[in-house]
Amino acid sequence: MVSSKTKIALYLSIFIGYFLINTNLTSADLYAQRVVKKNSLTATTLSFSTRYTSNNYSLSFLFNSNNFQPEGFDIAATRIKKDGKMSFKYRIKYIKKAGNEELCNNLNLTVVQNWQPKYQGKLSSFFLDSTLPSSGKEDWIFYLSLDDDQEILKNKFCQFDFYFKTWRDDPESKKGFYAERSLPNYLSTGNW
Repeated sequence: MVSSKTKIALYLSIFIGYFLINTNLTSADLYAQRVVKKNSLTATTLSFSTRYTSNNYSLSFLFNSNNFQPEGFDIAATRIKKDGKMSFKYRIKYIKKAGNEELCNNLNLTVVQNWQPKYQGKLSSFFLDSTLPSSGKEDWIFYLSLDDDQEILKNKFCQFDFYFKTWRDDPESKKGFYAERSLPNYLSTGNW
C-alpha cells in the first residue's frame, strides 16, 4: 500500500508538471535563438626571397671575398622580392657567425638603395628597417671595405649573415605573420 504522504507528493508533482507544460515562457525556461551571420575567412601568405639583380634567380650568398687587402673593397647587390600576397616591413641586420673578432669589427659597410645611402658605418653595427614598396621588390647595393692595415688583421676570416626578417605588427615578435631568411657571407684577408 502506498502511504498518504507519497500520494500527496505524486499528485503535487503531476499538478506542477501539468501547470509548467501549459504555461508559456517563464524565468526558469531556457530560450535559444539562432543568429546566422556570414563569416569570411581569407588565407594569405607572407613570403619573400633574396635574388640576383641581374637574372632574378635565388641568391645563396652575397659576399665571398678571399685575400682581401687594406684599402680593398667588394660590391654585391640583392633584390628583395615579395613571393607571398601580403605587403610587409622588413629588417636587415648583421649577425657574426664565426671568425676573427678584430677583422669583423674593422670592416666598413655602405648600403645604397635607389642610389641613396641608407647606411654607412661599421659592418658589426649594421641594422636597417625598411618597408617594401607596392611594386613588391626592392634593390640593395652593399659596399664592403677594409681601411685598416694592422698586422693583427692578416690571414684572418670573418663569416657573417645578413639576417632578414619581415613583420606586420611587431618586428621582435615571434607571433603572427613573419618570415626570416639569412644570406651568408665570407671574407678572408691575405698577407700584405
